[in-house]
Amino acid sequence: MSDLRDTAPYDALLLLSFGGPEGPDDVVPFLANVTRGRGIPEERLKEVGQHYFLFGGVSPINAQNRALLEALRKDFADHGVDLPIYWGNRNWAPYLTDVLREMTADGHRRIAVLATSAYASYSGCRQYRENLAESLAALAAEGLDVPRVDKLRHYFNHPGFVGPMADGVLASLADLPEDVRAGAHIAFTTHSIPTSAADASGPVEAHGEGGAYVAEHLDVARLIIEAVRAETGVEHPWQLVYQSRSGAPHIPWLEPDICDHLEALHGEDVPAVVMAPIGFVSDHMEVLYDLDTEATAKARRARSAGPPLRHGGRRPALRRRRTGPRPGACRERARPGGRALRAGVAGALPRPLPRRLLPRQGPEARRRGRRQPVRVGPFVRPPDRAHRPPGSTVTDPALSELLDLALEAARRAGALLRDGRPADLGVAATKSSPIDVVTEMDIAAEKLITGYLTDFRPDDGFLGEEGASSPGSTGIRWVIDPLDGTVNYLYGLPTWAVSIAAERDGERVVGVVEAPMRRETYQAVLGGGAFANGEVLRCRPTAPLDQALVSTGFNYVAHVRAHQADVAQRLIPRLRDIRRGGSAAVDLCDVAAGRLDGYYERGLHPWDLAAGDLIAREAGALTGGRPGLPADGDLTVAATPGVFGPLQAALDELGAWHD
Repeated sequence: MSDLRDTAPYDALLLLSFGGPEGPDDVVPFLANVTRGRGIPEERLKEVGQHYFLFGGVSPINAQNRALLEALRKDFADHGVDLPIYWGNRNWAPYLTDVLREMTADGHRRIAVLATSAYASYSGCRQYRENLAESLAALAAEGLDVPRVDKLRHYFNHPGFVGPMADGVLASLADLPEDVRAGAHIAFTTHSIPTSAADASGPVEAHGEGGAYVAEHLDVARLIIEAVRAETGVEHPWQLVYQSRSGAPHIPWLEPDICDHLEALHGEDVPAVVMAPIGFVSDHMEVLYDLDTEATAKARRARSAGPPLRHGGRRPALRRRRTGPRPGACRERARPGGRALRAGVAGALPRPLPRRLLPRQGPEARRRGRRQPVRVGPFVRPPDRAHRPPGSTVTDPALSELLDLALEAARRAGALLRDGRPADLGVAATKSSPIDVVTEMDIAAEKLITGYLTDFRPDDGFLGEEGASSPGSTGIRWVIDPLDGTVNYLYGLPTWAVSIAAERDGERVVGVVEAPMRRETYQAVLGGGAFANGEVLRCRPTAPLDQALVSTGFNYVAHVRAHQADVAQRLIPRLRDIRRGGSAAVDLCDVAAGRLDGYYERGLHPWDLAAGDLIAREAGALTGGRPGLPADGDLTVAATPGVFGPLQAALDELGAWHD
C-alpha cells in the first residue's frame, strides 16, 4: 500500500505474555518465577512441573507467541502499519524488563501493549499492569528516560477473537457423526479463579455474580452460539464451565468444573459434547494438558482462537501431573445400562476408577459456583469410643471426638487408595498411566478426608500436602498427608499410609496413621498413649548406638540426595545397619512399635511427620531436630531414649541438616 496507516501517538507495539520454559533445565526456575514470594521448596516445584517434562520441558505458549508475533508483523505489513513489534514475558525470557529496556534504547517513547489475555481479572489484566509499572520503575532506577506505555482494552468480544472460536465450534460439530450432531451440547470452558477474585474483576452490581470475568465469558459464549445457530439452524444447549482449578480446597472457586459437567451430561445420556476453550488465546499448556489429556475421553473440543500447535502432524501422548490441588481427573466411565460419551480421539481409554470411590458433589454445591465439601457416600459420625482400644486413657471428650473422626477419615481414605489402585498399575514405559492414577488418587484421598472432617467440624483449619490450607476459627487444625509413600504406592510396595493429625492451639493432640496394605492402624492422643490395632505400643529397650537399626529417607532433588547418601555412608559404621522404608509416617510408627531403634530424615514437611511424631512420642520415643530444636524441615530425628542423643549428635556432626 502506498499510504501508511496512522498509528499516532504510538511508535511501537509490545506483545506481552505469561512465558514458559524452553527446555527441561528451565522448568523449575520458571515455576520459581511464577510462584516467587510463596516459599515453595524446589522439590515441590519439581513435582508440579511434571507435565512440562512430558513435553520435553517446553511450554507450547512460546511457539504460539512466536507464531502470533510473525502473524502480527505480516498483518501490519499487509495493511501498511509501520509499527515495530516486540515480545516480552512476565515469567520467562524474553523478560518484560529486558524488552522495555531494549525498546527504550531503540528510542520508543509511546508503546501500546497487547496482552495475551482477553478478559478482566487480576491475573489476566491488573497483574500485567503491575508488572509494567514494576519494570518501568526498575528502568527509572537505572537512570533511563522511561517511555509511556498503554495497555490495550480487553478484546474478548472483538470479531478477531470471537470469529475463530465460532469457526472451531462449527468445525468440531461438523466432525461429529450425523446421528449425534444435532443433539450435541457445547461446553464453553475457561480458567477457574476464586469467586472473590471474580467478584473483584468488575462490580457485581453492574455485571452480576462473578463480576466482569463471568459476564464477559457469557457474552462470548452467546456470540458463538448465535453464530452457530445462524450457520446450522440448530440451537445447541450450552453452559459456561471452568477448568484448571488450583489452590486450597476450601477456598471457593468458580464452578462447575468441566469434569463434573461432563459427568452430569453423561448421566443424562447426552450423545456428544463439544468443548470450546474460549478463555484462552491459544492452545497452550492448560488447554493441551487439562483438556486434551484429561477430558478428551469425554468429548471433542474446538481449538482456541490461535493457530493449532503441531507435533509432526499429530498431538503427542500426554500424561498428567497437577500444578496444584484441583478437582478429580476426568476419565470416561460407562455406567450400567448407559453408554459412554463419544470420545473425540481414537484408541484405548484410561482404566477407570471404581465409580463408588469417586468424590462427587451434589447439586447444592452449584449455588453461585462455589465448591462445597466433597462427600463420598453418606457421612456418618463414628460411634463414640468405636475405635478406642482397651487401655486407652483418653478422658477429654473433645480429644475423643477428634480421634474418632481422624480414625474414620483415615480408614475411608485408606480403603479408597487400596481399592482404587488398578492391579496392573505397574510402571509403564511412558509412566503416563501410573502418574495419572497416583496423582488422581492422592487428590481424591485428600478431598475425601477434608470433606469428611468438614462435614462434622466445618470451622476447623486445615494443612494438607495436596493444598488444603485454611486457618479455621476453632483453634483446631487438621494436618493431612493423604498418601505418604507415593513411590511405594506407584510400584506396588506395601509401605504407604494415610496420615492425619489434629493440632489444638498449635499443639499436636491427635495422630492417626493408617497403613492399609500392612493392615495396621496406629493412633495416639497426647497423654493417652499410642496403640496399633488395639495393642499398646512401646518403643524398644535402650540399646547402644552401634547396635541400633535406623531408618532414613532421601530427597527427590539429586544434589540433596547425593549429600544424604554421603551422610548415610559415614553414619553406617556407627550403627548396626540402615534401612530405607519410603514413608516417613510408617517409619515413625515403626520406631513406636519397636521395629526400629531410630529414624532420621531431612526435608520433611509438617504433614509428613505430624501424626507419626506424636505416635512415636506417646510410645516412649524421643523426637526432635538438631540439638535443642524441634523436628522440622532441616532435620527430623526419632529414636529410643538411649539412641536419640548419640544419633542426634552424630547427625549434627555429619551435617545431615544441610548440603
